[in-house]
Amino acid sequence: MPPLLVPAYAAAAGVPAAVAPGSAVAHFSYLICFTSLVALGWARLRTITGPVRSGYAYVIGALTVWVVGDLLSDVLTWLLGPMGDVQPSDVLWVSGYPLLAIGLIRLVRVRAPGNLREGMLDALAMATVMAWLCWQFLILPAAEHQQLSLAIVFGAFYPLGDVVLFAVVAILVLAPGSKHGPTRYLVAALTVTMVGDVCISMLPALVPELSRAVQAERLDGVLLVANSFFVAALVHPRADRIEPDTEHEDRLHPARVVFLGISLVALPMFAGLQTFDSVLSRVSLLVSIALLTSLILVRFVLVVRGQEDIRAVLAHQNRHDQLTGLANRQALRTALETSLSGAHAYGPVIFYLDLNGFKQINDRHGHAAGDFVLIEFAQRLRASLRPGDVAARFGGDEFVVLACDVKTPADAHAIATRLRNLVTDPVCRAGDSYPLGVSIGVAAAGDFPTPDTDTLLAAADASMYTEKHQHRQESAPLPAPGELLERSAT
Repeated sequence: MPPLLVPAYAAAAGVPAAVAPGSAVAHFSYLICFTSLVALGWARLRTITGPVRSGYAYVIGALTVWVVGDLLSDVLTWLLGPMGDVQPSDVLWVSGYPLLAIGLIRLVRVRAPGNLREGMLDALAMATVMAWLCWQFLILPAAEHQQLSLAIVFGAFYPLGDVVLFAVVAILVLAPGSKHGPTRYLVAALTVTMVGDVCISMLPALVPELSRAVQAERLDGVLLVANSFFVAALVHPRADRIEPDTEHEDRLHPARVVFLGISLVALPMFAGLQTFDSVLSRVSLLVSIALLTSLILVRFVLVVRGQEDIRAVLAHQNRHDQLTGLANRQALRTALETSLSGAHAYGPVIFYLDLNGFKQINDRHGHAAGDFVLIEFAQRLRASLRPGDVAARFGGDEFVVLACDVKTPADAHAIATRLRNLVTDPVCRAGDSYPLGVSIGVAAAGDFPTPDTDTLLAAADASMYTEKHQHRQESAPLPAPGELLERSAT
């Protein structure tokens, strides 16, 4: 079924409520449509699997609680007559709000795993303003000069339920992740529900001569359409495939800045324009401002810490090799320049390392095996360093070690020997063994009258290639006797 058919069906069923509120046709049309929507939702839920199932179950559970409350109200009215402004069904109607909020937050957690903290703080900040507005202009005027009663208590629950829905809408919109597919229907459902509830809450002041039941029935069609959007989200073909949107998850939603700005301005503006005569009004305003300020400060601290973490990661990436985690070429040159600026008897010393046999490993076993060998050798190299030494990957299978505290050639020879021993044992991976060798070139600042970074690196590189050439000659196979005779004859 196309998702748009569901709200279209609800809108058609809600027409009698708009034309003839309170009539039997309008009432039964509403109940039949609402019940069928809930049945459709449960039927669709049976076909959904995965992490979104529990979230949708809470959403359909909230709709079920609401329709059961409607049916219970009809039964009690038929048995006992008019129930007045408060009845047992109010308990069910109010309990649907937290169920709906839990379900929607579960769905958002699937869409934006691990990224809800900022969105929830923004939503709480805006919900604080909404809660105070509901308190100041809806709940408090109704409760003033009246004794505490069930009617006053339940009359306060519904605006607070709308505050909860407002917070959930803010989380849905502000949390990272895709806003397409079923999410659009969920946002539409919550928005229409809030509009309907606010209108129902304001009707007693606008049309006081009508009873609460008749006032609510005027907007049955609106609430029916709102509930149908929840079912439409569940009927959507992508309802069970809510996925994170990694492409845009780090972008700041423009609505966050706008809504937070409104939240910051709203309470001080009302405090300046309104005259609060009662102590309760003044206390509620001060508490709301304190809570809002705390939420904004926490949000600000999280943003600053997030920026600091990003800068730290970027700084680390700028100075380290991405594969091995060793220092990169630029970081090594900086460390060498710093070391050369100090006074040393013999050092600093550069050890230029090139892995023997690495190309054969790459060619025979693939680049994944080659990367594993580089990472393993880097770990061995890091573990062999002395305090103050720097190891860097210069590119490919070439590594450089900078040893600053080296006083004699004998000390440099001992370090080179230790580095050669790093490849004594082959690298093993998943049952495969990769034997390695290493050619090392050494260049010490004490061997040059005016050493600099480029001179030391070039000298160590040349020394390494000399040793590598000797190694290739020593490991080359001996020619056959016939080949020797042929060479001597020529």
